[in-house]
Amino acid sequence: MRQNKSVMVTRCSVSKALIVLLASLCACGSGRSEQEDRVPPELMFENLEFHVYRGPELTAYGEAMHASFRRDTSGLSAEQVTVRFPPTAARAAARITAATGSGNVRERRFTATGGIRAEQAGQVATTSEARYSAADGLVRGDHPVEIRESRLTVRGPGFTLDPKDQSLHLEGGASAVAGGRELR
Repeated sequence: MRQNKSVMVTRCSVSKALIVLLASLCACGSGRSEQEDRVPPELMFENLEFHVYRGPELTAYGEAMHASFRRDTSGLSAEQVTVRFPPTAARAAARITAATGSGNVRERRFTATGGIRAEQAGQVATTSEARYSAADGLVRGDHPVEIRESRLTVRGPGFTLDPKDQSLHLEGGASAVAGGRELR
């Protein structure tokens, strides 16, 4: 098994979809009016369906079995989350699932945990946790990640995803298996 300290995998569409999930869940702003102050600070939702738009364009849609939003702190949490991204001219449709998610809308940060699975165009990426912060626009994970496509599997102990340059860096080394054989 060959291991490198840092490996860059370009054009990893499944991984790009993960950043969109995390960014879309943090994209809302908060402005308070006098009438909004009369609403209870925590809003709870069951079987929540949502749509995310950038201008008139639908960029994501999905559902969460349970969700809550704290109006006083802008804290957000969700369980059993599924997000779908419609296809565009630049990418195929994608689907991401996570057992739980939490973050802060005002601070534009979000963490997804509990078996994250991202699927797009025959690629599947899995990890146990991913964090997004709008401060640098990156998605990071300190837990193992696995990316599978057809007969190729790439694994690494952590990752940094940069959606702007469409690259995924496997941090701390990587291993690859093609057709059931380890690549050297």
